[in-house]
Amino acid sequence: MSTTPKPVRGPMHIEATALHITADVTPLVENNVHDLLDLLMEEDLFEAFMELACTEPTGEHDGHAPDRLAFEELKDRLVERLATKVALTGRQALGIADQMRRLGAARSVPGQQDRRWSA
Repeated sequence: MSTTPKPVRGPMHIEATALHITADVTPLVENNVHDLLDLLMEEDLFEAFMELACTEPTGEHDGHAPDRLAFEELKDRLVERLATKVALTGRQALGIADQMRRLGAARSVPGQQDRRWSA
């Protein structure tokens, strides 16, 4: 497996709930679970995982406990090697854009602002 993750090939499906538009990225999740299992078979990552799994919890839950740092470091090592993008053909991208535009317009409220995405 390459150390540089490649985009996962689509399809990607768009769905709507009463308030949100959701993207079903099942191919990305399936690919990442597969790759994660492969990564955990590598000796250095397996050892780091087992060390973490076998460490007795300190009982501290402030986010600064030593076992929490080991968890975050292992997570970062794994995430940097997993795919984070879904590759779509031009036709798939246009279809998704159209679906998102239609579904988003039906759910937008005048004056409503998502503060996480505002500039």
